[in-house]
Amino acid sequence: MNPSKTVEELKAQYPDIDVNMNGGTDTFQEGLPIIERDPIAVIIKHPTDELYLIAQWKNNWNGFLTGGIEEGDTLEQTVRKEIHEETGFKNVGLIKPLDCVSHGLFFHVVKKVNRLAHYHLVYAELADLEQDPISEEELAIAQFNWIPKANVLDMLSRSDMKVLWNYYLNNNL
Repeated sequence: MNPSKTVEELKAQYPDIDVNMNGGTDTFQEGLPIIERDPIAVIIKHPTDELYLIAQWKNNWNGFLTGGIEEGDTLEQTVRKEIHEETGFKNVGLIKPLDCVSHGLFFHVVKKVNRLAHYHLVYAELADLEQDPISEEELAIAQFNWIPKANVLDMLSRSDMKVLWNYYLNNNL
């Protein structure tokens, strides 16, 4: 927890930090504590086509699937669980953690706190498109759509997500 750090101090510590000051519901709220988390951000590739799954969050930004690793879970368990919970896809093939972290500071609307997220990049390929229904709770948070590789960067709303995509592209994965 970083309740006493200012935005300026965080920018000095993380020069590439994406501070959400856009005026939407998830805009950083001065004066509230800042809770740090180390979630994963997962680039999910279609099993047969050059398509990638992009979340269109209901608070008006687009990015990759994100989620926290719960105590006792491995990275692989978390990736499989988050993909299934948020998208319904059942069968994940390749899961590969990548050596990239981006930083975002925003108001977490669901949790009602400022969040300093250190997104750890993971790449995943679906084995097939077998899918379970998605819960109403998850549907109220985000909708996921397949986007052609050439259009992903334009679809991403936040610079913290663009850092991850550019790393993925520049490392020939």
